[in-house]
Amino acid sequence: MSSKDPIVRDAVEMRLVFALLLLMAALIIQACTAFDPQGAAIQQTPNYYNGESYSQLSPEQKMQLEDHLANQSNSAWRTSADVASGAGQLEQGTGFLLRGIDGIEHH
Repeated sequence: MSSKDPIVRDAVEMRLVFALLLLMAALIIQACTAFDPQGAAIQQTPNYYNGESYSQLSPEQKMQLEDHLANQSNSAWRTSADVASGAGQLEQGTGFLLRGIDGIEHH
């Protein structure tokens, strides 16, 4: 069995699929902040306001924190989407190369 066997190729493709699934799970988790900025703000308030609770903030502070967290989430979403796109292109290129190597071996 050579290192270019279909089994090895399948293992490489499965690792790439697993990595993409992990990335998708991370994207879903990050998207939660964008869909529920108030919930995220309630959880994160002590980190941003030295231990204060969300209910102690003024309406302006609440809005600023929600906006800040939503913007962070959107930025992370765009970055993760760029990474996923790059990973997909890498997977496509890897598959193309493996098929090319397999084709060369059969000649």
